[in-house]
Amino acid sequence: MEAKEYKLQEVLTDSRIYEIPNYQRPYSWSERQVDDLVNDLWDAFDENESEYFMGSLITIQKGIDPLFEIVDGQQRLTTLNLILATLRDLISDQAVKQDLENRIRPRNVYTGEAEKPRLIVRSKDRDFFNLFVLQGKRDFDTSNISETQRRMLANSESIQSLFKDKDQAQLKLFANYLLKKVFVVFVRTDSFDSAYRLFNVLNARGLPLTTADLLKNKLFDSAEDSDGRDSVHRVWDSLEERIGLPELDIFLSHYRTSIFGNKQQQSLFKEYEDYLKRPDVKTIDFCSSLLTSATNYEKVTKNTFGDVRERRLIDSLQRVSHDEWIPPLLAFLNIGVQGLSQVDFISLLERITIQNWVRRLGRGKRVTVYFRIINDINQKNSADDIVNNIEKFANNDEFVSFISGDVYGMDYAKAVLLRIEKEIVDDSVVKEFTGLISLEHVLPQSLSDPYWISRFIPEQHKLLVHKLGNLTLLSGKKNSAAQNYDFEKKKKVYLERGRKVSFDLTQDVCKESEWTEGVIKKRQEELVKKAQEIWTI
Repeated sequence: MEAKEYKLQEVLTDSRIYEIPNYQRPYSWSERQVDDLVNDLWDAFDENESEYFMGSLITIQKGIDPLFEIVDGQQRLTTLNLILATLRDLISDQAVKQDLENRIRPRNVYTGEAEKPRLIVRSKDRDFFNLFVLQGKRDFDTSNISETQRRMLANSESIQSLFKDKDQAQLKLFANYLLKKVFVVFVRTDSFDSAYRLFNVLNARGLPLTTADLLKNKLFDSAEDSDGRDSVHRVWDSLEERIGLPELDIFLSHYRTSIFGNKQQQSLFKEYEDYLKRPDVKTIDFCSSLLTSATNYEKVTKNTFGDVRERRLIDSLQRVSHDEWIPPLLAFLNIGVQGLSQVDFISLLERITIQNWVRRLGRGKRVTVYFRIINDINQKNSADDIVNNIEKFANNDEFVSFISGDVYGMDYAKAVLLRIEKEIVDDSVVKEFTGLISLEHVLPQSLSDPYWISRFIPEQHKLLVHKLGNLTLLSGKKNSAAQNYDFEKKKKVYLERGRKVSFDLTQDVCKESEWTEGVIKKRQEELVKKAQEIWTI
């Protein structure tokens, strides 16, 4: 191992080539991080500081050729390439432009042809990086580029905007400062193990890593050979593509619960680390299972189920204020249960989830049934065992009691009405609701209009106003101006809103000629009965 301080021009010189291995996380710096770096560099240049330290680059030298695999420092090195490419495009002096070009894309001095790029990014982003950054081309379709490529594009445009007011003399002097006054500690190792140890030591001292980062490095470290690392790379590449970097840790938490079926005892990474040490767990098999689960997780989060009823049930689950139902569903989708169809399982899961949500159970009681389901699935217990466990944790009478009471103000009120709304249409009809949806009191919360004062005494009003039977759905924000209107005026508001999003429940309200105690009680009875049909276990 060797560590030495270098000027940037010494790092980006001769025939040195740097490669970001596929096991590294994608380029992920935000515009703010890039802006902070460029402004910091410009301030150092403007104040004529004698040197600027940019941190370290940890590399593995590959063979006798000057090819270096970047273990740590790819975010800074990629951003430096974006900065130098932008300066090259903005500076008109051909000699300076050519020198900057050679720093990022060396050319054969005899033929003038471009050779290997100075920085070789991950394979899935390579074509974009070469075309957009190195060649400076902008006339291509960017509608289908990846999240990583979109970051490169946004950061490049941000750098360009920071330089747009600078004149040619300033830009050339700044480029000179970058190359001659900016330093890095260049760490050269000769093996993955050596670089990996150093990488972990440095990160343990300050750079926060996600569970996904740590697990990925652990899997690469556990892989026995280059073929194993290639397999890990392919799996991880697919994970990032399917789940997205910001969601990876959330997915890994759900996957962990789906295989353990218990409460997390240690840090998420520590539990995975201990799991991978088990003699019956092979790295490649684990990666394969992880990818299968990621595919199913994507199906759940995007609700791409083929069956209309399944999509309706998943939509209902996604409106719940917690996501604890995801691990048991993942366990079922990953393994399956003989004698229990997918739609029947999702229906049972939705029923117990909504029941326990409406019953306002605490998290400890809610997850207990999920852990039982997961363990039944993982132990390959029968369909009857799973159904019996769910039945044990159900309480139909208590559920009906809660749903029959005052529901307005409860976090489940809107979700319950939306689910009933979808249930009252034919199974072949798929109703999708997007945008803002509000809950509306038909009988208003305040008895101020003569229409309502003449029909309801305060005791009746208090008893009925927050019940399901007096609530309906409207698209858009709640119209406070219409809250206390008489019934005819309210119906006009409802019909106007219905031109944007039509709710059958609200249309039924508009069919009534009067809104009385009897109408509310009849509607209450009908909605509670429908709720029982949907969620009774």
